[in-house]
Amino acid sequence: MPNLCIARVPNQPEQARKTLADWLQYLERLHPAEIKLGLDRVGAVADRMKLDFSGHTVITIAGTNGKGSTAAFLEKLLASSGKAVGVYRSPHLLHYNERITVRGQPVNDTLLCQAFAAIEAKREEIPLTYFEFGTLAALQIFAEAGLDCLILEVGLGGRLDAVNILDADIALITNIALDHIEWLGDNREAIGLEKAGIMRAGKPVLFGDTDMPDSVRQHAEKLGALLYCSGSAFQDSLTDNQWHWQGFDAKGRKHVLDMNISGDSLLQSFYGNAALALQAFVLLEEEFEPLQLEEALRNTRIPGRFQLIPRTYTLVLDVAHNPHAAQKLLANIRHSFAGKKLHVLLAMLQGKDHQEFVKILAPQVQQWFLAGLENSRGTATKILYNALQNSGQKRIAVYDTVPEAFQAAEASLDAEDVLLVTGSFYTVAGVLEQI
Repeated sequence: MPNLCIARVPNQPEQARKTLADWLQYLERLHPAEIKLGLDRVGAVADRMKLDFSGHTVITIAGTNGKGSTAAFLEKLLASSGKAVGVYRSPHLLHYNERITVRGQPVNDTLLCQAFAAIEAKREEIPLTYFEFGTLAALQIFAEAGLDCLILEVGLGGRLDAVNILDADIALITNIALDHIEWLGDNREAIGLEKAGIMRAGKPVLFGDTDMPDSVRQHAEKLGALLYCSGSAFQDSLTDNQWHWQGFDAKGRKHVLDMNISGDSLLQSFYGNAALALQAFVLLEEEFEPLQLEEALRNTRIPGRFQLIPRTYTLVLDVAHNPHAAQKLLANIRHSFAGKKLHVLLAMLQGKDHQEFVKILAPQVQQWFLAGLENSRGTATKILYNALQNSGQKRIAVYDTVPEAFQAAEASLDAEDVLLVTGSFYTVAGVLEQI
């Protein structure tokens, strides 16, 4: 793995950072590299902060795709049983506060600023990345919030991710696909082993896909973790909008849930992640009613995950940004909008498999609106344009920014058309800011 050096910026006077925006600008300047994997530095600062979660249930979620929706489903399920839940997720769409929720609500600026100040006072000579600061801020806030459960979404990989300084009482791995290969490895076995690093001996680990790399199974066996795999330990299926799930609790008792999910775009699109969250829930909770579970799942909302917004046409927002997610996105589009004309607004970050991403979606797309991202890591539109031409696409319009592309797309759509906005969190955020 790359060994990036992080330069330390001298501590500024406390009064120089009065607002959340001030703090975030400061954190962005603390290091020249966005990522430096490893637990030593963040763990040392956590020790100085004397963070203690011995009375909490810690749930850690890793995986290539679907971490956010799995966390959202599980949060609602646990809350339905009266549990006070804190969730740490990344990245955010519009506001940094989205990353840390307590009892279902994003934390306010004041709490975040206080947490950042507490970390700054303790870290002294230890450099921290932007993500590590955020992770410690979430833990500081959770420690003082009187919570029962913490749901921690891994930022990158698992083994060396900052959230892994806490021992998970239950670990969830959604799936394994190729992404972030420069950090995690260029094959599913290597990536799986990195994500398997969130497992703990004698504790449950749930795998949410039927295609599990051998490295994940072997690591669970070597460690003595209790492995629950989709397709065997728990199962689900969808037939004509009727979703069936079955799994077993910690005492071996079978539980079944049958739901009609017609009209629920989130459940229709991510029922596999709901199945994973349900299995985690029944391992954690002993008493519940099927109606309680059904209501919790139906009440789950998460922006940017096959999010449908009615306008004069149909707007679909999805943060898919790798080929594995594109395959799922294409299946959802075909299921929900068969026979309709699909237009795509696309902008992506560098380091992604642009060619394969557009190749997967291309057969379904009538018109492309390419945009640049107002971000130093945005992919040049020329690269996306070439990828589309290589996939045989002809109807391609190019714009400097997402808002410009969105304005042009809206002006060209008919009532029966569908506009899909995808490629990154930044792409979806750029449109959400306009509506």
